[in-house]
Amino acid sequence: MSQNENGNVVSPDNGAALVATSPAALASTGLHGSGVGLPAGPGGQDVLKGGMDRSGLFHSLRRRWLLASSMGLLLASLVSVGLYYLFPETNSATAQYEVSSSPLTLIDKGSATQTEDFDVYKSTQIAYLKSPFVLLDALGAKGGEISRFKMFDGIPDAERVEWLSEQLQVSFPSRGELLEITMAGPYPKQDLKAVVEAVCQSYFELVIFEEDRSRAAPLQILQKSLTAMASQVEEKMQTYQSLAKDSGASVAYAGSLDPETKMMLSEVQNLQRRKGVVQSQLTDASMQFKVFETQMNDPVFIEQQAEQALQGDPNLGAMQQEMLMYQMQIRNLQSTVKRGTSPQIRSIQRQMAQLSQEIAQVKEQMRAQIAGESSNDPNPALKMQTTSYQIMRQSMQAELAQIEKGLEELKQALLLKAENNTDLMLKLAEIEQLRNVQQSIAIKIQNLRVENQAPNRVRPIGGKSKGGAQAETFENRNRVTRLAISGLGGLATLGLTCLGIGFMEFSGRRLNGPDQLDEGLGIRVIGTLPSLSGKKALNPKHPVVAQLTESIDSVRTALMHESTNKKREVVLVTSPETKEGRTTVASQLAASLAKAGRRTLLVDGDLRGPALHTLFNSPLEDGLSEVLRAEAEVTDVIRPTQAEGLWLMTAGYCDGDAVKALATDQAQPIFDKLRADYDFVIIDGPPVLGLSDSLLFGQHCDGAILSVLRDRSGVPKIHQSVELLRSVGVRLIGSVVNGVATKADRRVTHLQQIVPKNKQKQLETVED
Repeated sequence: MSQNENGNVVSPDNGAALVATSPAALASTGLHGSGVGLPAGPGGQDVLKGGMDRSGLFHSLRRRWLLASSMGLLLASLVSVGLYYLFPETNSATAQYEVSSSPLTLIDKGSATQTEDFDVYKSTQIAYLKSPFVLLDALGAKGGEISRFKMFDGIPDAERVEWLSEQLQVSFPSRGELLEITMAGPYPKQDLKAVVEAVCQSYFELVIFEEDRSRAAPLQILQKSLTAMASQVEEKMQTYQSLAKDSGASVAYAGSLDPETKMMLSEVQNLQRRKGVVQSQLTDASMQFKVFETQMNDPVFIEQQAEQALQGDPNLGAMQQEMLMYQMQIRNLQSTVKRGTSPQIRSIQRQMAQLSQEIAQVKEQMRAQIAGESSNDPNPALKMQTTSYQIMRQSMQAELAQIEKGLEELKQALLLKAENNTDLMLKLAEIEQLRNVQQSIAIKIQNLRVENQAPNRVRPIGGKSKGGAQAETFENRNRVTRLAISGLGGLATLGLTCLGIGFMEFSGRRLNGPDQLDEGLGIRVIGTLPSLSGKKALNPKHPVVAQLTESIDSVRTALMHESTNKKREVVLVTSPETKEGRTTVASQLAASLAKAGRRTLLVDGDLRGPALHTLFNSPLEDGLSEVLRAEAEVTDVIRPTQAEGLWLMTAGYCDGDAVKALATDQAQPIFDKLRADYDFVIIDGPPVLGLSDSLLFGQHCDGAILSVLRDRSGVPKIHQSVELLRSVGVRLIGSVVNGVATKADRRVTHLQQIVPKNKQKQLETVED
């Protein structure tokens, strides 16, 4: 079977008449079930102007699922691929250092002048790595090759250090002893590796190496002191030997001294030992002060101390935050200005220049303060160390003066006893004291040599023990992020595409189901017919065919009930537009009435687009048009069909005269004649919208049935059709909704299978 231009089913077989036992020959697209609709209540849906809800979106996508899914998947794929390549691959290079939490000390912890706080030390190392003097040295490495990398293109020379400082990620993961230097971006991994290794090498040369060199400074000072002490001991030993030779009394000291002299000599030795201890302490204090003074005069140390002090300066931090804020404002403004600079950008640049001068002044004041160049505000650490050293030195010098005074008194006493032997004993005591000091210095030198052989507190991982750390590269580290972004973008595109197609489909406001007529427009639904494809229609035993029969019988029952209460003999079956199943409803309803024992005439009222003659395999001529033109009698154009109790009047050949005659009083006797000869006259009328024919037929009918097709008929057009019919006084019996998907009732199909053919007519007859 196939559909004509009106959306109705036509039979391809010659002689395939419409019979009561085979409704498949008349089937068209229709809807399931039957029911009687009620007028819409106050809470009915606003199906004409209401917004799209979940139900509306569902039905819209149900009708356009193929378009929505195919276009959505296509656009989602394009967006996903575009987003994946819009975000470039990010490579990275990472170098690592192991930073010991326990520092190696040159002097006793009790006399250390710096705070051994590991958190402070870690913050200092991070500041060193991102400091301008380290980054400038790194950019100038290898003859400036680093600064010529493609990643620095478009960045002014004055801003490259700041840019590199922002790109470098320096941290201690998990607050441990592992220092990581990482740089990531859409740049070649070898360039990233070269930049990170250049920064590590500059950090080693300017920070770690200088720290090692400062550790060797005390050893050099002690070695010079030991050499001077050895010369002094040798000189005094030569003087002692010369005096002993001249006096000839070297043997007398072997044991011939009297007890008083021995006691005095013992006291002299004690004082000499005490003098040696005090001198050793004074030497240590002098050495410590010289080391500290050397560090304070070292430009690198001053720079490091200044950087560390500036890290904790809240005023400088606030100024730097203000500078970053200005830079962000300029970037935001530059993104909105196409060419040149705006006055607002120039104003911010002037403020940045002034703020840069203030930052430079603060840094210069801090360096001058640490270096002691500011007489008004000297370095507190240097001032405190100098004061401590002076107090200690005065105390020790006073004690030495007291010892010297005691020695002088003993010397005078010994001179009274033995002028010749006293000088020798004093010289010997001095030599012994100097040798004790010399031995103490030698022990400290040995300890420092061992200490200096220990590894530095900061040691590279994966590189040389002496030098910068080697960087390890990683490719496409943001692959998961890119996939996530592209996936989310694709899903969002798919959802928006489906939503857009659903909204466009919803804007047509096609009929979703009987509820929109019943509850939304208040149009009574007297039946719903299932959708029936060509293959199903050719199989009379198909469950949907049986359900179609039951559905149309329900419409027949409702119509017969109407005709019992009111006179409903001539019924017009129409639709808002073409291809909405009105011919199917009219032919099926007429066949069902005939099965019920009613003399039924089926009239093809669609004069401009007739279809029933093809469905019943009858000639078109000598039909209603000829009767309207008075070219034939009514009884001459009515033809019987193969279905018992059903007659057919075709449309005939239509022209302007036939249409004009329909609008005159000439048509009334025709319908009076038909009403007198038949129990029911079913007119398959033309569409309501666009033509006036249905309205003209309605003037001669007892009521009209509106046939609509689910997913095709527009709700506003249904409403417009109903209003047109009511405006000319045509009473609307109800509507029949075609194309409603349903599952056939098993009781219906079972009855179809077990009823004998010879008794079928008896079962189908409806008693009056």
